[in-house]
Amino acid sequence: MDLNQMLNMGIQSSMPEAKTVASVSDDQTSASEKGSSKAPVGIHVDLSPLGLQKSKKADRDKDIDESDLPDSVKQSIKAIRDKQEELEKKQQELQQLMSNSSMPPEEKQEKVEALQAEVSSLSRGLVDSKNNLVSSMQDQGLTEQQIQTAMALMN
Repeated sequence: MDLNQMLNMGIQSSMPEAKTVASVSDDQTSASEKGSSKAPVGIHVDLSPLGLQKSKKADRDKDIDESDLPDSVKQSIKAIRDKQEELEKKQQELQQLMSNSSMPPEEKQEKVEALQAEVSSLSRGLVDSKNNLVSSMQDQGLTEQQIQTAMALMN
C-alpha cells in the first residue's frame, strides 16, 4: 500500500458521513481543472474592533520594534505614545465640549472643569514618564545615538 492509498483510507475512516472523498494523487491538475477559471479559494477574516485597534497599534509601533533600543526602553516609549494619544483625545473632547452651545452653562462648566483636570493629570503623567525614561536611558548607559533614536521615537 502506497502513501496515497493510506492517506485516502485515513480520510475515509475519519469522515464516514462523507459520500465522496477526494483522493490524494501525485498528478498535477486534471485537464478539466486546467481549463477552468475558478478563483482561488481564500479565507476571509473579520476582526473585532479590539482586534483592529491592536493591529493599528502594532503598525503604529513598528518603528519602535525595529529600533536597536533595549526592550525596556521600547516598552516605555510605547507607553508614552499611548499616553500622548489619550491626552490628544481628551483635548479634542474638551474642545468639542467648549464649542457646544446647546448645553446649560452650569452643566457645561462642570464638565469643562472635570475634563481640564483630566487633561492636566494626563499632561503631568506624560512629562513624568518622559523624564523617567531619560533617567532610565542614562542609567542603562545607552549610546548618544540610541538616546537620539529614543527621543525621536517619542515625538
